Amino acid sequence: MADQSKPATADMAQSAKTASATGTVEAVDAAAGKITIAHGPVDALGWPAMTMGFKATPEQITSVQAGQKVHFEFQAQGMEATITQIMPAQ
Repeated sequence: MADQSKPATADMAQSAKTASATGTVEAVDAAAGKITIAHGPVDALGWPAMTMGFKATPEQITSVQAGQKVHFEFQAQGMEATITQIMPAQ
């Protein structure tokens, strides 16, 4: 039987989409490696406004705090999303 892990990995990488949004940090969970953000609609993905947790690096986690308005870019695969950049909203 052929090893299908490589094609699946390639498919996953290709299906990840990059998008950006603006929102308000609701919570920061360093232990879980997540930042929860209430964000507006993400037209690029067809997402409505919602509050959700995004995977984040320790550096990203320490750069924000609850209540802060932010602009962020992320990669999404289904409803799993990882922040690639986050900065205070202007």
